Amino acid sequence: MRSLGADAALLRARVGMVPPGQADVNPAVNAVQSLVAVRRDGVWRVALFHNTPAQYHGRPDLADAHTAQMREALGASAARG
Repeated sequence: MRSLGADAALLRARVGMVPPGQADVNPAVNAVQSLVAVRRDGVWRVALFHNTPAQYHGRPDLADAHTAQMREALGASAARG
């Protein structure tokens, strides 16, 4: 997350999904997301949300690292119960 001023913030995230009925991340649907939030009258609201497939054209090492990070997060989540 990065502050864009007192009343705006940018959140960027790499995300993955475990399909219903499955136990592992599906690398084919990994994505990169950006969200810009603004505060007006003391209330934070989403001003922009962007979701794009994580393609990493020609960089399989980056695609593999993304999937590994998602699997690590999945394991940490399972350990918390």
